[in-house]
Amino acid sequence: MQQLAQRKWVRHVYNAVGIFSLILGIIGIVTPVLPTTPFILLSGYCFARGSEKMYAWIMGHRYFGPLIKTFRDEKRIPLKIKIFATVMLVTTISITAFFIVPLLAVKIGMGTVGLAVIIYIWTYPN
Repeated sequence: MQQLAQRKWVRHVYNAVGIFSLILGIIGIVTPVLPTTPFILLSGYCFARGSEKMYAWIMGHRYFGPLIKTFRDEKRIPLKIKIFATVMLVTTISITAFFIVPLLAVKIGMGTVGLAVIIYIWTYPN
C-alpha cells in the first residue's frame, strides 16, 4: 500500500476525489461516453493515499480489486476487462446515438470520446 498523505485535509481531498471517481465509474458501467476503468483506477489511487479502510475495501471488492491490483502490479488491463469495456461503450453509445440524441454534432462528439477511450484502453498490454 502507498503511504497515506501526511496532512489530514489532504487525506480528505483524496477520499472525496476517490468517492467521486468511484461513483462516476459505477455510473459509467451503463452510461455512454463515461469510462469505467480509468475512474475505478483513480479511486484506488486516491484511497491508497487517503484512507486505509477505503483502500482495503476497494482492493477486496469482487470486481474492482482485481482490476486495480493487476494495473498497479503489472501495468496492464486484462483482456476480459478490455472486451467488456469495448462492448459496453459501443452498445451504449450506439443506442444513445440512434434512439435518444437528435443532434449530429453530439453524436459525433460521443463517438469521438468513445473511440478515444477504446484506443486508450487497448494501448495497455493484456
